[in-house]
Amino acid sequence: MADPLRRIESLTAQIEKLNTERELSIARAVAAGCTWAEIAVRLVCTPQSAHRRYRWLRHDDRTGEVWHERPLPL
Repeated sequence: MADPLRRIESLTAQIEKLNTERELSIARAVAAGCTWAEIAVRLVCTPQSAHRRYRWLRHDDRTGEVWHERPLPL
């Protein structure tokens, strides 16, 4: 029974890594001037849903760091 559990753990780690890489790529695309419509085609979703999900992504070229920056509440 341990093998399936280890496989789940391994797959979860891989998914997290891929999600991080995808967010980095999206943040770089936005910084490079790509439109949400162009990004959405690659994500296989609507531009509205891509924007809604990823609009808060920020990227620092110097450090390579990606983070979600929500606006301050009014």
